[in-house]
Amino acid sequence: MYDLIGKRVMVHLYNRAGITLGSLKGRVADVAEAVEVAPGMKKDLAYVIDIETGDPEVPYRNSSGMENEGWFAIQDLEVVDDESPRFFTN
Repeated sequence: MYDLIGKRVMVHLYNRAGITLGSLKGRVADVAEAVEVAPGMKKDLAYVIDIETGDPEVPYRNSSGMENEGWFAIQDLEVVDDESPRFFTN
C-alpha cells in the first residue's frame, strides 16, 4: 500500500448508489490503513494532492473546503503514471 506514495493516480468517483460520477487525477501523498469511515466499516485510504478536475476553472473541493486535495478509498484509485496497460474502464 505504501508503494502508492508519490504515484500519479486517477480517482474514480461514485455516488452512494454506486453510479460513476466521474474521475479526477492527482498524486498520492499519504496512505492510512483500516480507517473507520462509518460504524463497522473500515477502508484503506489515500491522501491525494494536486488534483486536476479536467477544468482549470473548477477546482476540486473536499468536504472541509480545501482545494485540490482529499482522502479517497484506495479501492477507487488507478495508478496512471507507469507504463503498464490500463485494464480498468467505466
